[in-house]
Amino acid sequence: KIGGMMCATCVETIESALRALPGVVTATVNLGTEKAYVTFNPSVSTTGDMKKAIEDAGYQYLGISGEVSEEAEKKARDADLHDKFIRFVVGFAVSIPLMLAMFLPLPIPMHTLAYMMLVISTPVFVFVAAPIFRAAWVSLKNRKLSMDVMYAMGTGVSFVASVMGTFSIILTHEFMFYDTAIMLAAFLMLGRYLEARAKGRTSDAIKKLAGLRVKVATVVRDGTEQELPVEDVVPGDLVIVKPGAKVPIDGTVTEGESYVNESMITGEPVPPLKTKGSHVVGGTLNTNSVITVRAEKVGKDTVLAQIIQLVEDAQGSKPPVQRIADIAVTYFIPAVLLIAAVSFVAWYFLFHETALFALTALISILVVACPCALGLATPTAVTVGVGRGAELGILIRNGEALEIAEKVTTVIFDKTGTLTRGKPEVTDIIPAGIPENTLLAFAAGVEKNSQHPLALAVVKAAQERGVT
Repeated sequence: KIGGMMCATCVETIESALRALPGVVTATVNLGTEKAYVTFNPSVSTTGDMKKAIEDAGYQYLGISGEVSEEAEKKARDADLHDKFIRFVVGFAVSIPLMLAMFLPLPIPMHTLAYMMLVISTPVFVFVAAPIFRAAWVSLKNRKLSMDVMYAMGTGVSFVASVMGTFSIILTHEFMFYDTAIMLAAFLMLGRYLEARAKGRTSDAIKKLAGLRVKVATVVRDGTEQELPVEDVVPGDLVIVKPGAKVPIDGTVTEGESYVNESMITGEPVPPLKTKGSHVVGGTLNTNSVITVRAEKVGKDTVLAQIIQLVEDAQGSKPPVQRIADIAVTYFIPAVLLIAAVSFVAWYFLFHETALFALTALISILVVACPCALGLATPTAVTVGVGRGAELGILIRNGEALEIAEKVTTVIFDKTGTLTRGKPEVTDIIPAGIPENTLLAFAAGVEKNSQHPLALAVVKAAQERGVT
């Protein structure tokens, strides 16, 4: 897990740093999930080397995914959100009054107002824009032109021009951009705050899947039943699963028989009967009686753990459209810097416009040309799409499958069971020679003490019709 990423250039910087390590075969960084997926030879490079490479590139190494506790992750995310929130609120609270001061007829000479603005805006600008300039410095140190370099140039030029105008160094009092500099930095912080919130929500889908995992198992050891954390269960242990409880591990039934709802794995709504020798899967629901299961697969080897891993891998995979975006970004920033410089030269020297107009054009281009959408929109769309699918029980193998899916015209289902509500119910009663309600009363009477899914449907139908 990596912290401090802002745009597609950050992704490219980290990928380059990781690929430069010996023994690294592939390195893919996902901005949406804030993770790097690395295939490497552990005898040549270690995770310690990766940590150093990530930190040398100017980003935070937050540990191996899965090893960082959910509470620690949530705490870090909340602290980051709070920091961005405070920065943009302070930025707007100061920049809006400064902007109004430029338009309202105040009984203060412009010279005095300029000095007042300098004193008020300097600490605020430093506070709000600090993360942008820090990130820009790291990028330049790594010989990369990131979006932060452009932001720093846009806001920095605005502020420096204002200071020069205040002290009449080349420029005049017309160059009062203090409000612009702070407001631009505040808008960037607002954008990053909203991005960070969107990233936080996308991981909720995986958390819901992980919520199917059982935390505690009842294990028979030395002839006694013990409640143990599911991580302590080892293959070969005998696990007792009571009615209404979820099966904690993958294994084989050794004693008892019961109907187990496996719809979360198979999509089949009717729970099959599990008897001695039947296979059961972790996360499925035991419905009606006690069974004893011999553990065969535990922890990350279970079917459910592999499904969760599949969804996480899908969120980290790059669809073809994102690869195009990544390439585009590398050419985009130099092109924008060139256009901004050309526009200044053209307006000032060729068309003889004022320095104020030419400088405004330069700042506008630097600030407006922000390809964060290129870097964030695609990975966020993939992450949200795959996550939303997982919530609804649709598992998507990778980003490419998701991208191709919009061309699908026909869907063929091989099991009618997957298209039902998941619970059998009585739809028709066809009596021969006796009234419908009498037939239903007899059938429900016979089925009353059975836990079979079809028996429950018959009893429910009788209750709904008020049949005794």
